[in-house]
Amino acid sequence: MLKISEEIEIILNGVDQAMTRHNEEHPTGQLPADGRSQISTALTAIRAVRTILNSAHDELEKLRLNDTLYPEGRKRMMTELLDDAEEKINQKVSTADANATIARASFVVGAMPQMSKGRDLIAREDARLILDASKDPISMITHLAQRQDDVGALVVTQWGADYLRARGHDDHELKNAQAAIIGMALNGAQQGGDSGRAAAARGALAADSVAGLAGATGQAARSVLSSMRDHYGAPRQRSPKPRDPRRPAAPTVLGEEITLGPVVPRY
Repeated sequence: MLKISEEIEIILNGVDQAMTRHNEEHPTGQLPADGRSQISTALTAIRAVRTILNSAHDELEKLRLNDTLYPEGRKRMMTELLDDAEEKINQKVSTADANATIARASFVVGAMPQMSKGRDLIAREDARLILDASKDPISMITHLAQRQDDVGALVVTQWGADYLRARGHDDHELKNAQAAIIGMALNGAQQGGDSGRAAAARGALAADSVAGLAGATGQAARSVLSSMRDHYGAPRQRSPKPRDPRRPAAPTVLGEEITLGPVVPRY
């Protein structure tokens, strides 16, 4: 059976490897300025999860080794400490996910083609001619979204959604189609000759990667916290009672990336 420290390290090493792959495939410094700071903030929040978990483990060990505590008090303080760690981790994951979402929206806007001035009427006529002849307008709009001309610029706007509604598609169908339509538009931007839009399209992929990384990190952290609760006998309280102010509070865990002090032996 693995020691708790080994189990924690194995899980966190998996997160570190995923982070390394992301940085290799999507270097933050090469992303467009619009959205880059949000990606950086998201990655900082994700990295902070390891710090929180390591800090929680260190504090749990200190409590375990403190022979001046009554067992009941030790268990209560361990439970409170893990609750604090869980809350901080949830905040970090939420921060990462929110910033990735904001960055992606910015990158997507930057990757979309712009309609030539005064060409909107012609683009609408061309798009309607193509779509009216299609038995599957969602698939056709998805195909047209890859084009780097005025028609491609038109169908990814509100006009495309309005057209599909007029053809009888409901909001649920439109929502499901949106990801495919935007995906094709981003693919077209990467293959087009506009370097700025191509970079923005790569930025959207980087934001997707960060969002996935945030979700995976949150899942890994919950697994680590569950193992800690089992190992130290500090299960989550279903209906936690307010702490008696006369009793000492549990240590709090660190929530930022800082260098930890000396670490007590782990078991």
